[in-house]
Amino acid sequence: MITFSSVNLRFNDFVVFENFCESFEENKISCILGPSGCGKTTMLNLLSGILKEDSGQITKPQSVSYVFQEETLVPQKTARKNLELVLKSVYKDKMELRKVIDNFLELSNLEKVADLYPHEMSGGMRQRLALIRAFAYPSDILLMDEPFKALDITLRDSLIKTFISLYEKDKRTVLFVTHNIDEALLTGDCIYIYNGKPMNLQKRIVVGSEKKNRKIYDGNIARIKNVIYKETEKW
Repeated sequence: MITFSSVNLRFNDFVVFENFCESFEENKISCILGPSGCGKTTMLNLLSGILKEDSGQITKPQSVSYVFQEETLVPQKTARKNLELVLKSVYKDKMELRKVIDNFLELSNLEKVADLYPHEMSGGMRQRLALIRAFAYPSDILLMDEPFKALDITLRDSLIKTFISLYEKDKRTVLFVTHNIDEALLTGDCIYIYNGKPMNLQKRIVVGSEKKNRKIYDGNIARIKNVIYKETEKW
């Protein structure tokens, strides 16, 4: 479980967290909604170790993977070599390493572009590669900061399906920051709606239904969507 206990953080006169307390369930997808600037990315950066809280305590597993808004692929390396770069410290045996990489390339339908460089791949392929690179690393926590933001609807829907498929095969604790309500509804076990400066919880919603069977206009999902719209109107 991830736990924030009386966490404080400020940048000069800007207070991001003040006695902030929260917990996120283990091996669940927690989706984080909130207006720009309320502290969503800062929360992920605290969990990843990029930032350090001023005071308070954050309890979490040590091993973390991070999917950023922007692509972080190495342009001088092929798709396969980008995966090798992250995984070679985990899988020392070269045959095992290749097998793991081949498996993830196949799961994400990228096996045909394994030897292409990022500039030779489409934006959707590059983002899918970044996603499976984070998933392939055997971390306890996966942090996702609006990874589908720059994609069109078709690519976004395809990547969401890839993400759910990967998660169902290898469940872990996921914190998924998004501005897109549909993304949260299709992927989240629980949706946290934050607001304010300093950051505070506005509403927590348990989604409940099986992810692979969710449709945005199903009765329960549509009902939750209306609740979220009413909450976000306050922004």
